[in-house]
Amino acid sequence: MAPAILLLLALSAAQPVEYEREGGSGTLTISPGANGVKKFGISAFGANAHSCELGGTIKGNVGRVYENEPGQPECLINFAQQGGAIEVTAQSMEACSSMCGARATFEGKYLLPPPACTPGANKAAKAGFLELYRAKQYQQAFDTLNNWFAQCANLQHWMEADRTRNDLAITLYHMKQPSACLATLSRTYAAEMKSMKAVEAELAPLDYEAYASTAKATFHNLKICSK
Repeated sequence: MAPAILLLLALSAAQPVEYEREGGSGTLTISPGANGVKKFGISAFGANAHSCELGGTIKGNVGRVYENEPGQPECLINFAQQGGAIEVTAQSMEACSSMCGARATFEGKYLLPPPACTPGANKAAKAGFLELYRAKQYQQAFDTLNNWFAQCANLQHWMEADRTRNDLAITLYHMKQPSACLATLSRTYAAEMKSMKAVEAELAPLDYEAYASTAKATFHNLKICSK
């Protein structure tokens, strides 16, 4: 089926449809409208808690935001279907700059989450893992979390992904698999930076505050899995 037809099908849904941006840093909601004009809303965030909040209408593949200021260039947005995703791009970021903080953008690839990666399914998978982990059923706990993560990692914010990697790693430690524990932790940002000092130096202040506990857990788990 042609990409343009897929997009029209997505935009013609009777109920609002929510897409997740790759990397877990934004959502796109498309709602039904009248006379072939749909409504959209985008909520996205970038570094240091900078964010974008905008909404408007879509006709064809072009969106127009509600918040255009009088006398200013109109912020026009392209919504292009690429396979199972919608690629969102501004026709002119200069015209759309007022929609976002300095370290944020609404552009990117937005994906329809598979059933395993909806908010309710995410919560259930994590709760199931925790229950099994506390019961010391480590293999089952690992399988539950790892199977979920394999499907949903691309929709997780990198900080959340690193928290999951730590949960998987410490479970592998209890399964007497220290090498696998270290391999899992090696894919975290903290392990790449090699020290808390480097993590703090590289991250924006609010990002460091949000990530510090995960980084500390990573270095602790690296230490115990190295023994």
